[in-house]
This record gives sequence, C-alpha cells and structure tokens, in this order.
Amino acid sequence: IRSTKFIFRVVEDHHDSQWQWSTAFEYIGLNALLAFSCSFMLFVISPAASGSGIPDVKAYLNGVESPIFKNFFTVKTFVAKVIASALGVSSGLAMGKEGPMLHAGSILAVLLGSNKWMLQQMEVAAHWGVYTYNKELRDLVAIGAACGVTTAFKAPVGGVLFAMELATRWRKDLTWRCFLACAIAIVVVRIAITVCDKNCQELKYGSLIFFKQNYPANFEQVWAVMILSVIGGYLGCLFTSFNTWICLVRKKWTKFMWARILEVVCISLFTSIVYYFLPLVGQCRDCRFPGVANCVAGDGVEFHTFAGYHCKAAGEYNDMAVLVFNPQGFKIQALFTAPAGAASEATFSLSTLALYAAIFWFLACVTYGAFIPSGLFTPSLIFGGCLGRCFAKILILMGVPNVDVGMYALLGSAAFLGGLMRMSAAMALILMEMTSSPQQLPFLMLTLVLSKQVGDQFNYGVFEHQMMLKGLAFVGIDENMAKKHKIPAKDVMTHNTRNITLYSTESAKVLEAVLDLHRDMGAFPVTEVPREGQGDQGDFLGMISRKNVNALLEQHGHEAEEIDLREKIEVSPIIIPPNMPLPFIYRIVNAEGFNYVPVIRVHGPLEGVISRQELVDVQNKKLDEHHLKEQIERMAVDIEKGRIIQSMNLTDNIHAAKFKEGAKTLADGAINFLKNPIKATKHFIEEEEDKLDDQQEFFLGETRAGSLRAPGAGGAGAGTGAGSSAGGPSDDTKGAGHGGGNAHWMSIPPPAPSSGSSRALLGPLDSIEEAAVEGGSTRGAAAAGAAAVSEVVPAAAGASSTPVPLHPPPLPVSPEPPLPPHAAAPLMGAFGVSLGAPVQGGSGAGGDNASETTPLTQGINRSS
Repeated sequence: IRSTKFIFRVVEDHHDSQWQWSTAFEYIGLNALLAFSCSFMLFVISPAASGSGIPDVKAYLNGVESPIFKNFFTVKTFVAKVIASALGVSSGLAMGKEGPMLHAGSILAVLLGSNKWMLQQMEVAAHWGVYTYNKELRDLVAIGAACGVTTAFKAPVGGVLFAMELATRWRKDLTWRCFLACAIAIVVVRIAITVCDKNCQELKYGSLIFFKQNYPANFEQVWAVMILSVIGGYLGCLFTSFNTWICLVRKKWTKFMWARILEVVCISLFTSIVYYFLPLVGQCRDCRFPGVANCVAGDGVEFHTFAGYHCKAAGEYNDMAVLVFNPQGFKIQALFTAPAGAASEATFSLSTLALYAAIFWFLACVTYGAFIPSGLFTPSLIFGGCLGRCFAKILILMGVPNVDVGMYALLGSAAFLGGLMRMSAAMALILMEMTSSPQQLPFLMLTLVLSKQVGDQFNYGVFEHQMMLKGLAFVGIDENMAKKHKIPAKDVMTHNTRNITLYSTESAKVLEAVLDLHRDMGAFPVTEVPREGQGDQGDFLGMISRKNVNALLEQHGHEAEEIDLREKIEVSPIIIPPNMPLPFIYRIVNAEGFNYVPVIRVHGPLEGVISRQELVDVQNKKLDEHHLKEQIERMAVDIEKGRIIQSMNLTDNIHAAKFKEGAKTLADGAINFLKNPIKATKHFIEEEEDKLDDQQEFFLGETRAGSLRAPGAGGAGAGTGAGSSAGGPSDDTKGAGHGGGNAHWMSIPPPAPSSGSSRALLGPLDSIEEAAVEGGSTRGAAAAGAAAVSEVVPAAAGASSTPVPLHPPPLPVSPEPPLPPHAAAPLMGAFGVSLGAPVQGGSGAGGDNASETTPLTQGINRSS
C-alpha cells in the first residue's frame, strides 16, 4: 500500500532535473514516521519482540534458560512482532520479515501447546525433572519455526531442514510431524494467495508471489561458481564481524529506551536521505517496452521502473531508482529475472549494481540489531543478487560464453547466506523451492558448502555472535575441535567441594547459606555423609533442585537443626567417569537435553558435576579457535573507554591474523612443492595421518588404561554398565562379581557393594597413579560370592610399600591359550554381551599374576 498509494506517486516521473524539496521531505518524513511507529509499538506492547528472534529461538532449542524467555513466547509479543514487522519493512529500512515470521510461528506453537491437555502430556513425558530441560515444549517451538520459514519462502522442505539445523536435538518422529505442519502451512498460504489474487492486488507488491525460473545448468562454469562462493562467503563473515562491532557500539548509548527509539529514527532518516538522492548517480537506460508503465519486464514478472525519473530523454528510466524505490519482493525478482543481454541492453549497469550493493551492505549492518523486529534473509537475497549480477557482468566482459546473470544472482545470494548463517542444507532447499529451479541444486549445494567453509576460517555465524552478545549460554562447538584438544570430564567438571554439595541430612542454616552463596545454580548434588577415610566425598545419591530445597525449608522451618533431603532427591539417570572424552559429553548433553551430569570414578563417591555452564566455559577458553568471547570483551572495554575506532583493531583482529597465517602457509607450501613435489606431498599426507593416529590413540589408550591391573592383583570381576570390563573368572575363582567393572563411556549405577571398605576400584590408569602418589599400595581381595578385585588401600604399618610408577611399561601380551571348558558361561554385562573371557594363570586373593584382557574383550571394549 505504501508503494502503490504513496511512494510511486511521490517519485513519479520527472522529465526535468528540478528537485522538488517538498517531495523529498514528504518521502523522508513518511519513512521516519513508520520507523518510529515500529519501534514505539515494541516499547508499548512488548520489548521482547525486537530483533529477528532466530538467535533466541536457536538458544531456546539448545536448552538455554534465561530471563530473556520470560516474555518471549507470549500473545503480546506475537502481536507486537507482527504489527511492528509490517511497519518496519514499510519504512524502507534495510531489514527483512522472514526472521520475525519464524519467531511468530514459534510463539503460535507455544500458545497452542499451552492448553491443559498438552501440558499434562508434556509433564508425563518429562521423566528426569531437574536433570533435563522441557524437551517436548522445545519440539513444539522447532515445528513452529519451520512453519514460519515455510510461510516466508513457500518452501516446506526447506522449512523442515531449517528447523533441523537450528535445533541441536532431533528425532525421527519430530521429522514427520514437522513436515506435516509445514505441508499444511504451504497449502494455507497458496489458498490465501489464490483468494487474494483478485481481491487484494496490493499483495502483488510483496514477496508472496510465486515465480518460476528455468536457469541453465552450465557445468563448464563451475570454476566461476567456486570463485563467487569464496567472495560471497568472505563478505558474509565480514558482515558478521562488522555487525558485532556495531552492536557493541550501540550498547554504549542505547542503555535507555528513549535512546533506542531515537536510534531507529536516526537510522531511518539516514537511510531515506541516501535512498532519495542515490538515483542521481544512476544511469538512464533505454525503455525496452515503450508504451507500458513498467518499461522493463522479466519472465512474466513486471516491476515499476519509474520511466523518466531524473532522465531527460524520453523513453528512458533510471536503473538505480528500480533498486531503491521498489518493494523488497520486486527487488529480488528484478535481480533474479530481469534480462541482461549486451551492455547497452542490460537492465542494470555494473556501476549501479556495485554502488547499491555496497551501500545496502552497510545499511543492513547498521540496521540489524536495532530496536526493531529486523530479519536478515531478504537483505541477504538483495545484496547477494547484486553481487551475483556484478560477477556475471564481469564474466561477460571477459568473454565467457553463455553467462546467465539471473543464475549468478541466485548463486550470489546463496554464497552470501552461506558465509552469513552457515546453514547449507536448509538454504539450498529454500532457494531451490523459492525459485522452482531444481536444476540449480548442485550449484547451490556447492556454493553454500564452499562459502560456509570460507566463513568458518574467520568467525562463527551471525546467530552465534548474537547469542554471545546477549549472554545466552549456547552449548555447541565443532566436535573435531573438541577431539583435537583431548579434554576429559575431570578437566571440565566442577569438583565436589563442601560449599556446593549437600549431605543427605543438613541443617536449615547450611541450606540457606548454600542457596545464598550460589544464586545462579538451579540444582545441587547430594551425597551420603562421608564415612571415615572418605574425606568430604560421600557416596552420590542424586540432585535436588533449588525449588525443592526452598520447599523443605518452608516445611521444616528455618531454625531446624536437621532436615532429611532424601524425600526430594531426584535420582540421576546417567553418570560418567572422569576420563570420558569431551565429544561424548557434548553428545549426551545436546542429544538428551541434560542440564547436569554427575561425574563418578567408581560407583560411590561423587567427584564432580558437569553443568551447561562448565561446557560453555571450556568452549570459550579452550575450544574457540576464533576467541570470540575474548574479542568481544576486548572491544567492549575499548568502546567503554571511548576508543571506538581503535576497538576494531584493524591490524590485529581475527581477519588480519587469518590472512597473514594463510599467506604464510601458502607461501611455505608453494616453496616446498617447487623444491621437491614428491617430498612435499608425502609430508602433507603423513602429517594428516599423524593427526588421525593421535586421535585413535586417545580413545584406544584410554580403553587399554582401564583394563590394566597393578602388580599383585587377582582375577577381575565383570563390569556392570556400558563401559569396558577387563578379564574374567580365573581357574581358581569363579562367580560374577558386581561393582568391579570400569564404566568408560556411559555408566548405569549398579547395586552398591556389600561393604563400604571393600569398594572395588577398577578405574583407568590415572586412578592408580593418584593412589600411588598418595602412598597407597595395591593388594588382592576375595569376597564371598564375588570375583577377586583390585583395591587401593593405605599401606599397613610395617608392610613394604612399592609405589606404582606413574607410567608403567605395557604388560607383555602372551599368545592366548585355548578357552577352558568352564568358559561356556561367560560373564554378562548390562547389555547382555560377554564382557570377559577366561584367563589362565589368574589367582585368588593375594595372587602375583596380573589379569590381562584377552583380544575378545579388547574388541568388545573398543566397540562399546
């Protein structure tokens, strides 16, 4: 309506060069009024509706709990989002509406899932209370987000893939439910467009028009597509870095609501002034369709070209005015469909496209993050379309045959989106479905993968940067980076100390002190009161939530000397050993939605707890190769001190460092290759193999360490759980001993040992090392009805104590003898597989031979 009833009238054809200042003020004033209304609407109804909403939804699907979400999924936020988004897009700002539509779809999903029946079903499905977040509600949010993307782009399959890439937890049944919802959404959209085709002509000027393009598949131009992918990917990651700096600068002077609204008005005034005067530098092109109002037509798509706008000759139009004054939907279609031909027949000149793309890139950087519901999809399509057409025109000037500028406009958008959002599969399907051009899918996949790889060399996606700026503790990092650093659970966990761990019986004063000391903790580990010799580490019982601690205080009073916590303790569904590798911990937390994971070396005393905060800390301090948190903190300090321009660190930021490092690597590699190509190639291959071997040695080494025994150990018991257990019954000692196994990866609590003093310790090598350092020694022990197990005990008075070396040589492996007859009933683990094989030479209590793992058991260990 703004375009047809006002903008087209204000900037109607002028056959002279005289400026009408009243018209300029009218155009600028209307845009500023719409922008102010957009921002003021958020202030009045719901400030939580500002921003695109995608970073917040992604963090919510990841399991993040934050005060931001208190008003994020409410009716007021939905109303504010829809109305303010329409006003913001109409104001001419460089923003899109697809991100807000995703947020709106998520809100509808939560509202529809908030009925009494649905809440009861979700409560039944939430088995583990404090240990996990509400996964069922987050599944609804994912489906709503997929429907929002489907409605925005008319891409149901792309919407499903977008939600799948957005979420860190996905299931098979969620896929078909999401697909069904998206199918219904696209049918409703198509029916609405069909009904409004005759009754609401204004929708023609939006992005709800389906347009089909038959782009050629010129596979001989793959080299050009790859170059475009690199350029677009870097410009996308550069957009993310520059926008991050803009958002940090914005925080300095927008701490008050009136300042945030004033900033939006200033951005609108600047954008409108630039847009109104920008056509002055545009080029006047010959009208290819004289006698019609639009002057230029694509493949069945017409758009306004303002014939004669600041062009003196009759039958001419201003190509810059086409890009500036048309609605967003028609801009995209103009870039994707308008014919090119020779330089004199081209719809847009190269200089016009380059200038508009540069200005639009800057305006979109400044606009995203302001106090408006702004999205990035449409700006990315517009900028990428300009980039692709510029690249295609350069190819034409170079003499490359059969260049389709529309195809390169589409691929330019894909390249920029890949470098900006790092979502390859979803973007490929969305762009393919939006343009109905399946023949371009191979090019789209190639472009998005390459551009994503280019962007990953410099920073993370724009959504990850926004989550970091908002302080959302997102748990997710490249798994290869986690493997590279080889970090076990014991280096991540919060250790079991008295100030965070509660005993099963506590006084009210202790409970109040712990609650006051750890205000940000949602739950606390609970152990038994330590027995003599255990220090502060009692046997682990479970977790108790802050809410339940407060309930017990209210029940027993704040002066109670003794409060039993057992009635409110929630049993842990999973425990992990201290040597579990970090990649497995990420899988557990992200796949099953755990908030707290207890760490126990052997079934008994608690060693520590890993929460989401510990994982976020290790990400930021050890795994983040881009040092994003450090960069943001450093820039924030410089900006706070007034060094705004210096805070960009143009000569010492991540982009400059990566360019220097890449140039040095390429130069060294080229020199070595020129000197001796065969040696250089062999060195590169061996280096990659060494990296792989190191990673394999990490896993196998941990497994082998867990199967070793200290000298003097007797036979080994059977492991209980999903870890590895070493050995089996000896010739002299038979029976299945529980509690003696070593749970390496995922541990299921077995029955407690019959005696607290005879607790088995079949842990990995570091357990023995620690005991040796403390001056302990090992001895064999046989229990009635159980296998002989190794135990670390303090050295008795007068007994000889031979400390175990920290890194003992590997035990010699002798050829395996045939299995004895009594091996027909091997020990069975928790999963019903044979965890042990008989070993000859084992002895009972006090035996001198060390029980070794047979090849059969070693194979099971590795597969487990």
